[in-house]
Amino acid sequence: MNILYKYCDQLGIVKILRALELKLPNVSNVNDPFECSPFLYCPEDKSAMKDQWLRTFNHNNINPPADWEQKLNEQFGKGEIQKSLKDGLQKHLYDSRQRLFLLSVSREARCTVMWAHYADKHKGGVIGIDFDKIFKMHSVNYDKQRPKINVLDDFYSKESFETFRNTFLTKSDEWTYEQEFRVILDDAYLMSLEQQGLACLKDFNGKKTWFLRLNPESIREVIFGLYTEEGLKSAIRKLIERPELQHTKLYQTKESETYTLDLVDAGR
Repeated sequence: MNILYKYCDQLGIVKILRALELKLPNVSNVNDPFECSPFLYCPEDKSAMKDQWLRTFNHNNINPPADWEQKLNEQFGKGEIQKSLKDGLQKHLYDSRQRLFLLSVSREARCTVMWAHYADKHKGGVIGIDFDKIFKMHSVNYDKQRPKINVLDDFYSKESFETFRNTFLTKSDEWTYEQEFRVILDDAYLMSLEQQGLACLKDFNGKKTWFLRLNPESIREVIFGLYTEEGLKSAIRKLIERPELQHTKLYQTKESETYTLDLVDAGR
């Protein structure tokens, strides 16, 4: 069993338990402007730029014009080619991100900062989900440095693809407290899940949004916050009385001698 935790506000926890669905935001909607965005750099290497241009012609099935080397030399001297290569790759990465969606959870259910930021200041709740019944989640790497991509490298090479992939699994070490696990899903994969009844695309706040459908067996725990109101607790208890969720355990957070919360059995 691989239980990871989804922090929810008061409305969100009810919606998830009622519909058994998780909203998948586009990766462009993450709250750190540098997240999922590599640092692009262009060395002053004319020979490598020449190779890169030739790869681009080849990739696009274009015969190089007779004066292409002359133009390269002119643009290199003005710094135009360096800017053009960075801008072109930046646009490609931006377009790629529009087709990618994020599922984010945490390894830890007792972090006071996470409760404050993502669970309505301890008034919401946390859902413990067994991802062995869904798919493999990947731990986030926290670093001081952003992943770097040399715009002169072959972007379609295995090494560059791995760097691009690692971009989505790396965050600033300022976010270490989140202990995040995540998975990135592209729209093609989500459409295949939709055909299997495992995902759906529907309106959310006036925008088409992907949702992942959860196996009820994957819902293993629900945790109340320090300030979760009795009305919300009653609504949650009623939701997990359904036959498909009767295996779900309830816990209550309690203050402890440290800044990490304790969990106690909240019964049924």
